[in-house]
Amino acid sequence: MLAVDLDLEAPGIGEFLLTEERMPRFGVVDYLVENGIGGISDNRLHDFVGTSALTHGEGGRVDVMPALGSVSAANPANVMAKISRAMIDDISMQGDRVPVSDQISAMIARVSGLSQYDVVLIDSRAGLAELAASAVLGLGALVLLFGTAQRQTISGYRTLFAALNLLATRDLAAGRSADWRLLIKPVYAKASLDPEVSDRHRADLYDVFAEGLYDSFDGPYAPANSISFLPDDPDAPHAPLVLPFSSHFIDFDPLVHHDHLAKPFYEQTFRPFLDQLDRLISEYLKNPEQPSR
Repeated sequence: MLAVDLDLEAPGIGEFLLTEERMPRFGVVDYLVENGIGGISDNRLHDFVGTSALTHGEGGRVDVMPALGSVSAANPANVMAKISRAMIDDISMQGDRVPVSDQISAMIARVSGLSQYDVVLIDSRAGLAELAASAVLGLGALVLLFGTAQRQTISGYRTLFAALNLLATRDLAAGRSADWRLLIKPVYAKASLDPEVSDRHRADLYDVFAEGLYDSFDGPYAPANSISFLPDDPDAPHAPLVLPFSSHFIDFDPLVHHDHLAKPFYEQTFRPFLDQLDRLISEYLKNPEQPSR
């Protein structure tokens, strides 16, 4: 498995999964900066990836591309300027503008080609920005949107989905598939035990998906190829994966507390979520070109 930290303004995966001696020299920020200056050769890609020891002896290898590497940790005064440069569009040899989202897509493709990874997990920043666009649209991957049952979550989804609706309309008008909408899945994080709160949040999720991502049609029947679901369909994109609130994970730090990754610690809270996630990933891997409905 490869884990990539794209949350450049609030990095954390590297510190969670890599000890200091396993941290690579460079990370995502360094890649974007250096690639824009003179490019990065294939034989240097390993300098941007570290191997975690947390799953040593069980479950296979976990590689990590952190947002920042050991060079940045040794020179923290340079980090803010590097992040600013990392978010600047590149100019190709032909003089064309290369947006950050395209740079990130190319970076993921190159780094994931280092090994035959079963899964690539990408932690993208939360927010309405181009930096997140690559993870949502540019990779053709399953996208999990983590959010709580709060007004700002639904408001943010509504804004995001309105923009995605324009892209879907453009794709359909051009005769292209817009089935990438089927790969967007909300995660109800810190889920309440109050059924009234849970029911309201699920209803809100259906509303924003119906308004922004699902197809609208006139008449009693939807066309065969339309993307439209009933509110209570448990397999529909809007039906959230659920992560119940647990106070045990407030101070989650597996590098300090190794038992935080032991099954007795995480199973009770995360097992239903992990089972649902395993099913989604398995369905996607069976046919990644044609998302299953």
